[in-house]
Amino acid sequence: EDLIAMNALYRPGPMDYIPQFIARKQGREPITYDILIMEKYLKDTYGITVYQEQVMLLSRLLAGFTRGQSDALRKAMGKKIIAILDELKVKFLEGGKKNGHDEKVLEKIWADWEKFASYAFNKSHATCYSWVAYQTAYLKANYPSEYMAAVLSRNLADIKTITQYMTECKHMGINVLGPDINESQQNFSSNKSGDIRFGLAAIKGVGEAAVRSIIEEREKNGAFKNIYDFMERVNFSVVNRKCMENIAYSGGFDSIIDFHRSKFFAEDARAAGSQVQFIELLMRYGQRVQQEKVNAQQSLFGGGSMVDIQRPTLPVADDWNQLQLLNKEREVIGLYLSAHPLDEYKVIIDHMCKAQLTDLEDLEQFNGQEIAVSGVVTSVQSLTTKTGRPWGRFTLEDYNGTREFALFGKDYEKFRPQLYVNYFLFVKGKVQPRPYGDNPELEFKILSMQQLSEMRETIKEVHVTLPIEEVTPAFVDEFSTHVRKSKGKTLLRLTVTDRSVGTSLNLYSKRYRVELTQNFTDYLDQNEIKYSVS
Repeated sequence: EDLIAMNALYRPGPMDYIPQFIARKQGREPITYDILIMEKYLKDTYGITVYQEQVMLLSRLLAGFTRGQSDALRKAMGKKIIAILDELKVKFLEGGKKNGHDEKVLEKIWADWEKFASYAFNKSHATCYSWVAYQTAYLKANYPSEYMAAVLSRNLADIKTITQYMTECKHMGINVLGPDINESQQNFSSNKSGDIRFGLAAIKGVGEAAVRSIIEEREKNGAFKNIYDFMERVNFSVVNRKCMENIAYSGGFDSIIDFHRSKFFAEDARAAGSQVQFIELLMRYGQRVQQEKVNAQQSLFGGGSMVDIQRPTLPVADDWNQLQLLNKEREVIGLYLSAHPLDEYKVIIDHMCKAQLTDLEDLEQFNGQEIAVSGVVTSVQSLTTKTGRPWGRFTLEDYNGTREFALFGKDYEKFRPQLYVNYFLFVKGKVQPRPYGDNPELEFKILSMQQLSEMRETIKEVHVTLPIEEVTPAFVDEFSTHVRKSKGKTLLRLTVTDRSVGTSLNLYSKRYRVELTQNFTDYLDQNEIKYSVS
């Protein structure tokens, strides 16, 4: 009953009564009624009018409304029909006074109804919503990965929503894994480890027929053993080259290959002038094997031995760097999955940025403050105003979302050298009212831009704090090894604390300097070692 009431209250207008509802339920506030007989219909909701049915019943009880008049009141309040409300208010006051009720109290009751009734639920509607809410809450609590997989599948075409739900998965301790040719279903699914696996249908250019064909073959004849086995078994009439390429770009073949996924798109340096990518050679191989099987089955003598077809050899070519790999992944899936290009600069983002890009959707919380955000530039547009003056637009992306920024006049000229796709930027700005308009909105006024690689070089010290009980011989040996492997220019300071006696010991030497590489900061984070930078 309380869940249904809270569901009905959680909307503009009725929401104002939620603190009072909770306080009365918990006994911190007495349950009172404007008129004592109202208890008949308000007892279950602690004296607070929540549902449309209560308004209808109370109008009959207090003012002698007929059923038709009480229903007209519900409709008029729901649609804010002022003329009818004014007419019914007169009848309500007259009927209430006739029944012996104080006019001031009746005025107060009417005002309360008007305040929220346009948003009020009827109880049956709230009950249905609450039942669905209870079911989904139960599923999320008891079958978290299955539930989140279903939610993600429901929003397959909306990358922005997908990103938000993936962040929620992360907070729940659920890994969202990229597509896999041997594990992925059509949409998102929960695997045996309790993680969520991207569906093959989430890859651009991979149609439903292709997905169905791959899954049916896998279920009928077992998992694909390697890339050659896949090519020998796949149905080329529905799985075309574009489909194959996009699965490869997304990392869908990673579990059945022992080479970098970029090799699919390499031309063998040993075969000068061939200009044939490895993925094309693999497909030709698979088609030949399948054709030989058909020929053997159709042979006049039947069951002849197959011709030994040479498997194409891996090309000799350089691998892509991580950014190239991730950009291809993002191109076919819509987001970075196996890693994020910002990982290398996580120490700056965690310790020197006051906000994430999604936080800028609510600028009021930062009004008057200077804040910094970081991200990778994913798009840039150079434009011209109607008066012929240049201006620009660019989009930044961080771990949780994206945001578009616009630059005009001198600001555009000043910052244009930093505006290139795949640049990693540290952007400092001030949240302030726009300098025009009678009631100006807040803006994030960009003050400076710097590449994250340059920012890392400005870090002079890293300060590590260690509780004395954690400073064991094994820890000292492991920590020292990581420090030696990460030699650089940043001064390492150590503070060992002993809470039992309330003392701390600062340790540092100018010869202990480190580079804040991803490996070093990952080691600190994974072992929950507290540190700060300056």
